[in-house]
Amino acid sequence: MNAPALRVRSIGEILDMAFQLYRAHMVPIVTATGLFILPILLLQVVVPEEFLSVVDRVSNIFFMAASAAVVLIASEGYMGRQLDGVTAVKRVNGRFMSVWGAAIIQGLMIGIGLLLLVIPGLIAAAWTFGMQQAVMIEGRKANDSFERSRDLARGNLMHVLLTAVMTLVITFVAVIGVMVVLGYVFTGTRSLNIVSTLVMILLNPLAAVVNTVLYYDLRIRKEGYDVQVYTERMDAGVPVAG
Repeated sequence: MNAPALRVRSIGEILDMAFQLYRAHMVPIVTATGLFILPILLLQVVVPEEFLSVVDRVSNIFFMAASAAVVLIASEGYMGRQLDGVTAVKRVNGRFMSVWGAAIIQGLMIGIGLLLLVIPGLIAAAWTFGMQQAVMIEGRKANDSFERSRDLARGNLMHVLLTAVMTLVITFVAVIGVMVVLGYVFTGTRSLNIVSTLVMILLNPLAAVVNTVLYYDLRIRKEGYDVQVYTERMDAGVPVAG
């Protein structure tokens, strides 16, 4: 996949670009996600059924790390480059504390906001949308990543929230549809847990890809990032997409 044109995009165009990136880089995306989730699959096979709920809770940490790897792959793809899944995993491992710290801050802010009132929770969700991108793409620390994400989202809250809602709806419908079909085949608690994890390896990365495209969209809107990149490419004699 060639580097896409760097320009402001509508919500529909952001989603379309995210799907294009996912399809073009599906192998490294699934590889990176699978490498992080493999320990969860092994636990789901061996632990007693009464502890499967604990494994499900622990899996959130691994899916969070997997999403950070997907951010890197999607970012490289957006800029017209390739990144393999193993390299993405290694880079996340090198920044795991910042990734984990950003996830904690994001979860606390959204959780507290929703407890106070729904609207503060939604604002917090918009402000924190790009924290993983700030950590993995820009190399920022957890605290700095919140400020960076909030600055990008400021003035574009509805754009961010509507993109998130559309992504959530698409993912939810896809997961439910697949699990309803597979539920007729796999009936045991353990088998359903394993199958649902395998399904999420395929579907969970979509949100990270969408947020990465949204992150670049907001940088173009607010910072003229497209002009910066095109200038750098022309100075280097690299053809630019129109």
